[in-house]
Amino acid sequence: MIYFDYAATTSLSASAFNIYKDINTNYYYNSESLHAGGDIAKDIHKNCESALNNYFTDNFTVISASSGSHANEIAIQNYLHKTDKRTVVLSRYEHPSVLAALYPYEDIDYYFIPEHKDGTLNLIALSNYIKEHYNEIALITVQHVNSETGYILPVKKIGHIAAQYHIPFHVDCVQSAAKLNIPTHVMTSLAISGHKFFGPKGVGALLIRDDELHIRNPYLHHEQDMRNGTVDIGALAAMTTALIEYPDTDLYPMKQKMMSQLNRDRFHPIIFNEQAPHIIPLLCRQEGQVIMQKLSQKDILISTGTACGHGTMHSKALESLIMQQGYSIHQFIRISISPLTTDADINALICALNEME
Repeated sequence: MIYFDYAATTSLSASAFNIYKDINTNYYYNSESLHAGGDIAKDIHKNCESALNNYFTDNFTVISASSGSHANEIAIQNYLHKTDKRTVVLSRYEHPSVLAALYPYEDIDYYFIPEHKDGTLNLIALSNYIKEHYNEIALITVQHVNSETGYILPVKKIGHIAAQYHIPFHVDCVQSAAKLNIPTHVMTSLAISGHKFFGPKGVGALLIRDDELHIRNPYLHHEQDMRNGTVDIGALAAMTTALIEYPDTDLYPMKQKMMSQLNRDRFHPIIFNEQAPHIIPLLCRQEGQVIMQKLSQKDILISTGTACGHGTMHSKALESLIMQQGYSIHQFIRISISPLTTDADINALICALNEME
């Protein structure tokens, strides 16, 4: 198989696998146990927290989660638990996990940051709204990198606006961790997911400022009383290892090669001035599902959207952007690459796409 869906998931690196196997074979203790084994597990957790803070050059409390989606959910529940403010500010690009976490809060009002015609966020409109309504805003939450298009949202500027009015600012960094520099100093919290950067599936983390932790439920006894369920210390350590050891590979030349050699009569790239190098969004003459199936028959794997939306659920911002360019949402495909992608892989994909009728 030739794989072009790295934004959905990655393979497990050898070093992450070895760490996972070692800890779950030799140091498999419950971090909440009161005996010496529990102390060992706690020490491993603390070492991971220290390593993650060193990596991000910041100082967060690390809450182990079962995924990036779970980390987003913990964050949102934490911020909305004890506040009378009932407005959440977010973009229309957000991952389904953010919308799912907000869904139970029927009394919450939403302010969706408007976009310009080119799909970028209108920060003047955001700033004006916050200036008038900051006393009502419980949380601002946005992605760092949109998982569909690779658009890099202006989180640094949004973070400065949030700080000016002392509003908590959570950022979904699932697609940017290991791949971009993350301005954590403007964030109250951020979410990451191990399987996006050669770590294990089933583990993510919420990195959150200690003074923003709010106990939601007296029956939650794990991870600073933020969640239930025994922490998989081995998975946390493997994720931390994978993040630190992620290859420092410049993917832009590979992306540019593909963009320059594609048949532009059949494939139209969605381009942003600020765009992550590992995601290549394309609009096609044919339906995306048809192209995906044709490529799959040649053992070339792409996607038609975020895997967490079953490949069919697209953000409202993307839908608007596609319609403005005269296409249907059904004509969208996403190609995503990684340091494991080779020139031969790119050549095979370009050839297969350009040969399509």
